[in-house]
Amino acid sequence: MNQITRVNGLFEVVRTKPSPLSAPASRLILVCRGGRLFGADSEGRVCMGRLLPQRVHHMRLSAIRGTYEIPLRRVRTRNPSIRIPIFGDVDPFARSQNTTISIGGKTIDIEITYLGPLPP
Repeated sequence: MNQITRVNGLFEVVRTKPSPLSAPASRLILVCRGGRLFGADSEGRVCMGRLLPQRVHHMRLSAIRGTYEIPLRRVRTRNPSIRIPIFGDVDPFARSQNTTISIGGKTIDIEITYLGPLPP
Protein backbone atom coordinates (compact mmCIF):
# COMPACT_ATOMS: atom_id res chain seq x y z
CA MET A 1 0.00 0.00 0.00
CA ASN A 2 1.53 3.33 -0.99
CA GLN A 3 1.74 6.40 1.20
CA ILE A 4 -0.95 8.44 -0.56
CA THR A 5 -3.51 5.61 -0.36
CA ARG A 6 -2.93 5.14 3.36
CA VAL A 7 -3.53 8.83 4.07
CA ASN A 8 -6.76 8.93 2.02
CA GLY A 9 -9.80 8.16 4.10
CA LEU A 10 -12.63 9.25 6.32
CA PHE A 11 -11.78 10.62 9.79
CA GLU A 12 -13.66 11.73 12.90
CA VAL A 13 -12.31 14.72 14.84
CA VAL A 14 -13.56 15.44 18.38
CA ARG A 15 -12.39 17.84 21.09
CA THR A 16 -10.80 16.02 24.02
CA LYS A 17 -11.50 18.91 26.40
CA PRO A 18 -14.81 20.53 25.35
CA SER A 19 -15.29 24.15 26.34
CA PRO A 20 -18.50 25.35 28.01
CA LEU A 21 -19.46 26.99 24.69
CA SER A 22 -19.09 23.85 22.57
CA ALA A 23 -21.47 20.91 22.59
CA PRO A 24 -19.86 17.95 24.39
CA ALA A 25 -20.72 15.56 21.56
CA SER A 26 -19.76 17.90 18.70
CA ARG A 27 -17.61 16.25 16.09
CA LEU A 28 -16.22 16.97 12.66
CA ILE A 29 -16.25 14.39 9.88
CA LEU A 30 -13.18 14.92 7.70
CA VAL A 31 -12.36 13.53 4.24
CA CYS A 32 -8.74 13.37 3.09
CA ARG A 33 -7.95 12.56 -0.55
CA GLY A 34 -4.59 13.25 -2.16
CA GLY A 35 -3.54 15.61 0.62
CA ARG A 36 -6.69 17.74 0.36
CA LEU A 37 -8.97 18.01 3.40
CA PHE A 38 -12.70 18.71 3.51
CA GLY A 39 -14.96 18.35 6.53
CA ALA A 40 -18.16 19.54 8.15
CA ASP A 41 -19.87 19.39 11.53
CA SER A 42 -23.51 19.21 12.59
CA GLU A 43 -23.65 23.01 13.04
CA GLY A 44 -22.90 23.65 9.35
CA ARG A 45 -19.29 24.74 9.85
CA VAL A 46 -16.94 23.67 7.06
CA CYS A 47 -13.22 22.87 7.23
CA MET A 48 -11.00 22.92 4.13
CA GLY A 49 -7.27 22.63 3.82
CA ARG A 50 -4.22 20.60 2.92
CA LEU A 51 -2.09 17.98 4.60
CA LEU A 52 1.53 18.99 3.97
CA PRO A 53 4.38 16.54 4.61
CA GLN A 54 7.20 17.95 6.70
CA ARG A 55 10.60 16.59 7.56
CA VAL A 56 11.01 16.05 11.29
CA HIS A 57 13.84 13.86 12.60
CA HIS A 58 12.60 10.27 13.08
CA MET A 59 8.95 11.33 13.05
CA ARG A 60 6.30 10.96 10.37
CA LEU A 61 4.38 14.15 11.04
CA SER A 62 2.43 16.20 8.53
CA ALA A 63 1.27 19.76 8.93
CA ILE A 64 -2.39 20.69 8.65
CA ARG A 65 -2.92 24.07 7.03
CA GLY A 66 -6.44 25.20 6.29
CA THR A 67 -9.45 27.27 7.18
CA TYR A 68 -12.51 26.69 9.30
CA GLU A 69 -15.51 28.42 7.74
CA ILE A 70 -18.31 29.40 10.10
CA PRO A 71 -21.64 30.49 8.57
CA LEU A 72 -23.07 33.68 10.04
CA ARG A 73 -26.51 33.69 11.64
CA ARG A 74 -27.45 36.75 9.60
CA VAL A 75 -26.32 36.18 6.05
CA ARG A 76 -24.59 39.11 4.43
CA THR A 77 -24.44 39.19 0.66
CA ARG A 78 -20.71 39.97 0.59
CA ASN A 79 -19.45 37.71 3.39
CA PRO A 80 -21.87 34.92 4.38
CA SER A 81 -19.25 33.34 6.66
CA ILE A 82 -16.11 33.92 8.71
CA ARG A 83 -12.89 32.07 7.82
CA ILE A 84 -10.54 31.12 10.64
CA PRO A 85 -7.03 29.69 10.01
CA ILE A 86 -6.13 26.19 11.25
CA PHE A 87 -2.56 25.00 11.96
CA GLY A 88 -1.27 21.83 13.55
CA ASP A 89 0.86 18.71 13.26
CA VAL A 90 -0.56 15.19 12.89
CA ASP A 91 0.64 11.68 12.15
CA PRO A 92 -1.38 10.88 9.00
CA PHE A 93 -0.80 7.12 9.36
CA ALA A 94 -2.05 6.69 12.94
CA ARG A 95 -5.42 4.94 13.36
CA SER A 96 -6.17 7.17 16.36
CA GLN A 97 -4.22 10.01 17.96
CA ASN A 98 -4.50 12.92 20.33
CA THR A 99 -2.90 16.16 19.19
CA THR A 100 -3.08 19.91 19.67
CA ILE A 101 -4.02 22.30 16.87
CA SER A 102 -4.46 26.05 16.63
CA ILE A 103 -7.76 27.43 15.35
CA GLY A 104 -7.71 31.19 14.99
CA GLY A 105 -4.77 31.41 17.39
CA LYS A 106 -6.58 29.41 20.10
CA THR A 107 -5.02 26.07 21.12
CA ILE A 108 -7.43 23.12 21.08
CA ASP A 109 -6.82 19.48 22.06
CA ILE A 110 -8.42 17.01 19.66
CA GLU A 111 -8.64 13.29 18.99
CA ILE A 112 -8.50 12.13 15.36
CA THR A 113 -9.80 8.62 14.54
CA TYR A 114 -9.54 6.87 11.17
CA LEU A 115 -13.01 5.58 10.21
CA GLY A 116 -12.23 3.85 6.93
CA PRO A 117 -11.17 4.12 3.29
CA LEU A 118 -12.79 6.24 0.61
CA PRO A 119 -14.41 4.66 -2.44
CA PRO A 120 -12.21 4.64 -5.57
